[in-house]
Amino acid sequence: MTRHLTLGTAGHVDHGKTTLVRTLTGTDTDRLEEEYRRGISIVLGYAELALADDLRCSIVDVPGHERFVRTMVGGATGIDLALICVAADDGVMPQTTEHLAILGLLGVRHAVVALTKADLVDDARRAAAAQEARAALAATPFPDAAIVPVSAPTGAGLDDLLAALRLAAASTPSRGDGGRARLPVDRSFTLHGIGTVVTGTLWSGTLVAGTTVTVEPSGREVRVRSLQIHGEDAEQAGAGSRVAAALVGIERTDVPPGAVLWTGLPATPSYRLDVELAVLEGAEEPRRGELIEVLHGTTIAHAKAVPLGQSGLAQLRLTEPIAALRGDRVVLRRLAPPGTIAGATILDPRPRRHAGSETDVARLRTFATGDANAIIAAMLREGAVRATDVATRGLLEPDAAAAALAAAPDTLVFGEWHVARTRYDAIRHAIESRLSTRAIEHPLDPSVPMAALLKETPWRDALLDRLVEDGVLERDGAAVRLAGTGASEGDLAVAEGVLARLDAEPFATHRQSELVEQLALPADDAWAVLAQLDRSGRIARLPDGIAVSGTAYAEAVRIVRDLCSSGGEVTLAQVRDATGSSRKVVQALLERMDADGITRRTGDTRILRRGAPGER
Repeated sequence: MTRHLTLGTAGHVDHGKTTLVRTLTGTDTDRLEEEYRRGISIVLGYAELALADDLRCSIVDVPGHERFVRTMVGGATGIDLALICVAADDGVMPQTTEHLAILGLLGVRHAVVALTKADLVDDARRAAAAQEARAALAATPFPDAAIVPVSAPTGAGLDDLLAALRLAAASTPSRGDGGRARLPVDRSFTLHGIGTVVTGTLWSGTLVAGTTVTVEPSGREVRVRSLQIHGEDAEQAGAGSRVAAALVGIERTDVPPGAVLWTGLPATPSYRLDVELAVLEGAEEPRRGELIEVLHGTTIAHAKAVPLGQSGLAQLRLTEPIAALRGDRVVLRRLAPPGTIAGATILDPRPRRHAGSETDVARLRTFATGDANAIIAAMLREGAVRATDVATRGLLEPDAAAAALAAAPDTLVFGEWHVARTRYDAIRHAIESRLSTRAIEHPLDPSVPMAALLKETPWRDALLDRLVEDGVLERDGAAVRLAGTGASEGDLAVAEGVLARLDAEPFATHRQSELVEQLALPADDAWAVLAQLDRSGRIARLPDGIAVSGTAYAEAVRIVRDLCSSGGEVTLAQVRDATGSSRKVVQALLERMDADGITRRTGDTRILRRGAPGER
């Protein structure tokens, strides 16, 4: 099976990166007229290098000029192995140092140094340049990287360089093809007969032709028509591959450089990132509220950094949303004077706004471990959790989230939600206490609106369903009450006078407020009695504060059905004449029938709804 790695160049401008790549691969990565005119690389270039029959490297050739550091970061993010070019005649230069720092900040751990232009200097100068390079490597993740003198024009040292690259590649772990595929877009263009094409280096997962992907941060779903890897058609591409993807159903302008293609559940784009900072030696860390540049793959955004106490953690509050995963690396650059000041590892890709309490810092330290069980335990301490939420927050891959939730001890499951048993018990106890007090103080009206009982959360309805299922609560329309409470038939005996009044004059104008006064109860209890009578069907509460007996309402429904059966429709005047009632009461009766799904208004008439309750 062929391994795929991404090999990225690095180094100062005019230190021979592009020439060396062209000599190694036969591909000229400069493609712009301006690049040829100026003699420097401006945009990312790409080539393929076969290091062995079973090892292929996608080369990302980055610009070396300091004006194109953003472009360099876009290319360097996601590389597995670095090819650092140091010209023997110049030695280590400013962009050499910055590129080395950026590679370290991005988590690159394997590199080879090509001491280019070795044919232009004598042995002493080559030795001095090699010594400078070794000193520059001392503070990087690859202090022992091989340093190989080479000359692209003469071919001297190229075999040694290839051998060093093979050796470094052997110790560079493969990314694996599991998890969601992510393809940061670095180019998008239109080809006649094909449509929109995007290119990028596949960070993770496997991208398959014909599958549907989500474009973030826009959220557009599109189909991958076809794939190419370095110009060759492919049915699928694995992590580390250089990919061109033809997309169906989207314009080039809607998937610009900086966008990311995702398979499966994408991480939800966020305007905040909680990160662990790694400030460069000699650099000043971002000042509170300072506007800085955040480079994440091919995405460039601005943010204000808010230090979270003295923890070395910070919250980046972005001006543009970024869809990221826990563990992603970002590079932070100061705007004026421009320069790289720090890197950061994303710990929480979609946090709430906070200032870094002890609890917040402890949670982020847990996220930093990467332990799926510990991450799930931390989230369960905050509330109910779904596997999909963990995945879209970017904390774990969907399969890992589902497995960790299934294995979490002492949890309850209702629907998709998992909640710690202790948390559920605490909520249940608090609700029972609140509703018990309400039932004692208002025995005829023990219900509390759900919104007043529990704040609105995505899992509130599922929680209430579980509490009803467990026999704790009873639903009362949009309210709930403690199971077993509420007005009993004996309690409703107080309403006999009201019922007699309604029966005596079935279609008269009976105001609910007058009926409440007749009950001679505290207002809350009186209204609760009317509500209970309505739910039991003994009365019908109508719009505009009117009420009739349940028998009168049933008779009005019968009249409407009979009139409709003979003429197909009915007017308000017809119902008024048939009931001997007033226009006001009939209007309220018909509006109640509309609300009950019995009739539907069409202009000035009503017709019976198909499948209406009680339809014969």
